[in-house]
Amino acid sequence: MSRPATGTGLLLCTALLLTSACTGEPAVPPSDATVNIGFLAPLSGPAASAGAETKRGAELAVDIINGHHPSIPLPLGPGAGLPRLHNAKVKLQAADTAGPPSRGATEVARLVSTKHVVAMAGGYESAVTEAASARSERLKIPFVNGGSSASSLTERGLDWFFRTGPSDLSYGRVVFSLLKERQSKGTSVKRITVVHTDDQYGNDGSAMIKRLASHIDGKVVADIKVSAQSTDLSSHAQTASGSDPDVVLTLLYTPQALALRASFDRLAYRPPALIAFGGGYADPAFIQKDKRAAEGVCSRFAWSADLAQHNPTARAVADLYKQTYHAPMNDDAARAFTAVMSLAQAINDARSRTPADIRSALVNIDVPGRDTIMPWDGVKFDDNHQNIGARGIVEQIQNGRYRLVYPFDVASAQLHWPMADAGGQEEPRWRQ
Repeated sequence: MSRPATGTGLLLCTALLLTSACTGEPAVPPSDATVNIGFLAPLSGPAASAGAETKRGAELAVDIINGHHPSIPLPLGPGAGLPRLHNAKVKLQAADTAGPPSRGATEVARLVSTKHVVAMAGGYESAVTEAASARSERLKIPFVNGGSSASSLTERGLDWFFRTGPSDLSYGRVVFSLLKERQSKGTSVKRITVVHTDDQYGNDGSAMIKRLASHIDGKVVADIKVSAQSTDLSSHAQTASGSDPDVVLTLLYTPQALALRASFDRLAYRPPALIAFGGGYADPAFIQKDKRAAEGVCSRFAWSADLAQHNPTARAVADLYKQTYHAPMNDDAARAFTAVMSLAQAINDARSRTPADIRSALVNIDVPGRDTIMPWDGVKFDDNHQNIGARGIVEQIQNGRYRLVYPFDVASAQLHWPMADAGGQEEPRWRQ
């Protein structure tokens, strides 16, 4: 027979009942509590400028969640904090992943043990995200990624990893759909040269391109690997130009993207078309360092500033981003914003700080496209935890900035092919 509770024990249980009903759940204060979310980004090193953009996107999401933003029609915009968790505030615990991929795993362990994060977000380089998410899997901590596109990341059978952004396979389908459209108009696109980093991002992307090339009866005539640490691509550029491609497809980070452009310039060579699979071509530094040389380059994206102007939610967030950071929102920032916002919505749906509950909420999340800033169908994960609502688009640098050129039915500018024709052209009106 158990003894009755002592006075002290009775008072303790009464206090716990007010917050957790003596269920063993951590006591949650009715206000002022915070929910710690870890965020990984390369904040130093060669990819620091891209990492800074992702961090800003994540910070803006947290600012909207924690503040009162009635003009932003997102589920967590009008109120302050997470309404189903006693209006708890979200705190972003950022970590720098510049360096070897293993550093991502180290930072996950550190953030869990010392900052008590209940979930992770972010990740830029696919190899870093792979190592970091493997560690979060062992620790049973949910990890929501928006910026790493290697298809293999969601093919590992992980229970705790989720990706909101498109995979390279999704992006590849959009790019090859564009190539097929060009082919239907009599443009030759059969000879494909691929220039890619010799890591997970580049190698996975190259393999995907080889698979999709058959859709246009095409052939990869040159598969050119470069080190992710290389800043001299002179010989690689010579090989690319010598392969006589109809189109060059790239998977490169900022230093390699700039080096390839400089090497092409020294050779006085411009391919008929260059379409990048994001990476360094999404970095504002790619345009800012030499606007003339950047003209005509295309890249696949998940975000479009042009489309944002026709979406009140996206426009409001983009305006707030520019007001806060004095720079336009870009693809890297938008994908990080969406990953953090999706994770916060899952935490709110879970009504819990327990990682297992957050994971369950992510499995069941279903955010309609109108409740995001992306030109997507929404956020909903398949059995591999890949967002089935994510979509890609293609933009081209025209007159010093990226313009939406594909899909054609929503394009705000005409695609110029060959790319040498991109400068100084009149822009068509928006296509309804």
